[in-house]
Amino acid sequence: MDANLPFRRRHVVLICAGAALAFPAVRTSAADAPSQGDSLAPSDNYIKVSGLAPFVSDDKPAFAARTGSPAAGSGGIEDFSFAKDLSGDSTMNVNGHAIGGSDDYLGELKLNRTDLGSVDAGYKRFRTFYDGVGGFFPLNDSFQALSPEGLHVDRSSFWISATLAKPDLPVFNISFHSDTRTGQKDSSEWAAIVNPNAVIVNGVLSGTARPANTPFIAPNVQNLDERHRTLDASMVATVGMLTETLNASLGWVNNDDWRSYVKYPGSTVIANPAVTVLDDRQTIHSTNFRLLSQSDIKFNSCVALDLGLTYSHQSSTNGGEWTNPSYSTALKTVYTAIYAGNIFGGSKVDDYVGNLFLKLTPTRDWLIDLGFRDEFNVISSSGGFQVVSLPSTAKNLNSSSFTVANDVTYSHQADHVATPEISVRYTGINRISLYATFDDRINRGNQHWINPYAASTTAGVTGITTTAGASPGSVFFQDANQDYQNAKIGANWSPFTVLTVRAEVFRKDHQNKFIGDSDIIGIASTGAVYLTGYTFTGTTLSAILKPLPTLSFTTRLDSQDGAMSVTGNSITGGSGAEITSGKARGRTISEAFDWNPSGQFYVHGDVSAAFNRLQTAYPIVTVVTTSPSVATPIQNADNNYVTGSILAGFVLNKETDVRLQATYAHSDNFNPQIASGGQPYGAGFDEKSITAGVKYKVTNRWIVDGKVGYLHRTDATTGGFTNYRGPLAYIGLTYSL
Repeated sequence: MDANLPFRRRHVVLICAGAALAFPAVRTSAADAPSQGDSLAPSDNYIKVSGLAPFVSDDKPAFAARTGSPAAGSGGIEDFSFAKDLSGDSTMNVNGHAIGGSDDYLGELKLNRTDLGSVDAGYKRFRTFYDGVGGFFPLNDSFQALSPEGLHVDRSSFWISATLAKPDLPVFNISFHSDTRTGQKDSSEWAAIVNPNAVIVNGVLSGTARPANTPFIAPNVQNLDERHRTLDASMVATVGMLTETLNASLGWVNNDDWRSYVKYPGSTVIANPAVTVLDDRQTIHSTNFRLLSQSDIKFNSCVALDLGLTYSHQSSTNGGEWTNPSYSTALKTVYTAIYAGNIFGGSKVDDYVGNLFLKLTPTRDWLIDLGFRDEFNVISSSGGFQVVSLPSTAKNLNSSSFTVANDVTYSHQADHVATPEISVRYTGINRISLYATFDDRINRGNQHWINPYAASTTAGVTGITTTAGASPGSVFFQDANQDYQNAKIGANWSPFTVLTVRAEVFRKDHQNKFIGDSDIIGIASTGAVYLTGYTFTGTTLSAILKPLPTLSFTTRLDSQDGAMSVTGNSITGGSGAEITSGKARGRTISEAFDWNPSGQFYVHGDVSAAFNRLQTAYPIVTVVTTSPSVATPIQNADNNYVTGSILAGFVLNKETDVRLQATYAHSDNFNPQIASGGQPYGAGFDEKSITAGVKYKVTNRWIVDGKVGYLHRTDATTGGFTNYRGPLAYIGLTYSL
């Protein structure tokens, strides 16, 4: 093997071509920069090739996941644009790019004729990188990661659209889209592994460790193979004061997803050896159909009416399997336990929506919108699966030793949702604009379902098959109601030409209420009441100060406070007692400035600080595993961070532009002491970067630009195992066609 291959590859990429220097903070700030800072913009027709060569060390998959660019580098056609007049009233536009390494591709063709219509066709594909790491256990510096650690998902889309738009006639459009998502990503479902502090007796966990066999967090892989297709047709016609829109769409979904992980990785416990698990496989095949009619009527300059009707239908079939390794103490071996095999199911959804909005402008100072949205839907599904288990009295792993149960289930749900809305804006006060909105989503629904139950069971030891009906405890009837109220009031004030101030106050009051049917005897949900909800209030304050035509400051403050609650009572007619289950508080302040003293120089800077907390049980709940107790195992979900960036650009001469940029991000919410009684959630990291770039106009057709930079990230959440740092180099060459 050539040991210099990675080194050579970076240099080939750097010389050949690639993608723009990419870390998220850089891209965001650059997008906000004034356009007049770039005095060397190419013509409308051009091609640009470029290359990115990172030289990062330490955790390269973490770098790829964070920046969206592979550590091995990337290169290709960064941008291509070509426009041509085919005739006096016809044009053609071609756009695209092709970046190797990051697998980012785009090709689009647009044909337009002024008196006839247009055709648009294209294909795009891009790759998202993921870091296959699990958890870090700080008490013994244990870190779990996949092998290989680097994962990615490719998303692609093909489309073709044709529009017929002849003068004084309705506009017709037909389009087709085909979207795919394939690859692997780290999963949010985590597997347990054995705590190395656990006490083991004869190869079996005794459960007397302190903490009591607290599981680690092991990485999972979500395997994706998803395909969505949509055929859409529409017509827009205007007759007098009426504009009518008709739309019909047909869609197909074919998904096959599953999850894989290593159970008990690195375990030394004989009873639970490391086993690779293929789990949670789910296949979905569905077809959906939608019809829409939207009528916009403008009676006069003061009154307008919008009326919409929509019908949607979706039918789907589901399949898959859920398997997991299990250990037989009697046989002292691992076997495959099927928790849900041969899954089959089907569901249907019918949804009807009508909306009516009245727009009133009684005077030039008032704008009033009154609306009402009414929706009714019905969802029905049924299915089943097979459960295979091994009795404790089994003598071997022959197929006849396993007990097989065929479980079935059923559900039906109906919802009626009414949503009145109102919004008002008033501009009759000099330099002040007042506005307010309110909506109330009222959902009255009912649910009926049967928990999965074994309709037939064949015992593995005796071979006897028994059948059974659903037990009363598995049958549920309940009302499912929702009340979501949202209100907002605000004002825009410009006391001076150099100052604009905005203030806004909002409130969100949401409640979910589930009540069992007390009129039916012998069911599990008789009379029960269960409520969840939250109430949030907040303010938003912002100010734009422009003391000079070339200098502006933007300040923003967001504040939000709220509480979540739970109410439960299993007694018929009981209202239950409300319990506060969580409290939330959020504060975010940000400042940005732009200074453009001339067309040859500009500076953009921003800084943002957030202080957010979600308090649940901490520090109330304690866990007793041994004496003394392990206190405060559940920590608050803090999300405090600081970010900042500064970008400066100037024209060195008529052929040369220069850009300098620096970014910073910091979070300190990781508390490893929580690991003594629970999982130490919370992010803790530092991220810094600095770049310098030069753009040089070689000739009227040729422009070359290059950047060099350095970035460094440390992550306490993973014990430093996902740190990375190193320089990056970028070069691009643009040729005007």
